[in-house]
Amino acid sequence: MQEQEKADLELPQTETKPSEKKYKGEGKSIILGITGASGSIYALRILRMLMLNNFNINLILTEYAHFSLYRECGVELKPSTIKTLFPDLIIREETVSFHNNLDLKSNIFSSSGNIYGMIIAPCAVNYISGIANGSCKNLIEKCADFLLSHYKPVILVPRETPVNKIYLRNLIKIIDAGGRIVPAAPSFEFSPKDFNDLADYIANKVLELLELSGSESF
Repeated sequence: MQEQEKADLELPQTETKPSEKKYKGEGKSIILGITGASGSIYALRILRMLMLNNFNINLILTEYAHFSLYRECGVELKPSTIKTLFPDLIIREETVSFHNNLDLKSNIFSSSGNIYGMIIAPCAVNYISGIANGSCKNLIEKCADFLLSHYKPVILVPRETPVNKIYLRNLIKIIDAGGRIVPAAPSFEFSPKDFNDLADYIANKVLELLELSGSESF
């Protein structure tokens, strides 16, 4: 019995928490689109990590994103609540800018916007379809279309399951156009303690890919 206990102690141990990583935000401008798909916690933890790493965020929320954020996380995401959402962060006034998803005349998707890349998390099926087929019927789709045309990083975090062939074909179209896909499928090997740990794992994957894709785009 003692030999068995000793053998168990010698087994390699997994990480106890996700590693804290640093990314080169350096004031780069990022678009973060949040749709109404379930999985709002992914959006919040990605937003926090972008702010933590000194990115300037152009935030676009759909009408249903507001509903999902409140229903799933008890959060009203608006300019007046940013500082209270992340009390552990020192937040500059210019860190987060809000944009209306129906404002197709916004200049953030133009050359003057100087956008480094775009993240859509969580990304609903209808937005995947709109981006894959160039619909441009709202600001999120139009920004994604513009950045793909200019070979800038566009990263989608889809969450829906199960999937069908239409869904998969649209994801492949986006990949073929230069986009990147990070499914909301966190790892459990680091012994996560709560949902924030799981969402942070995906946030790390997104920022790793953003940094890599950005360096390849120029």
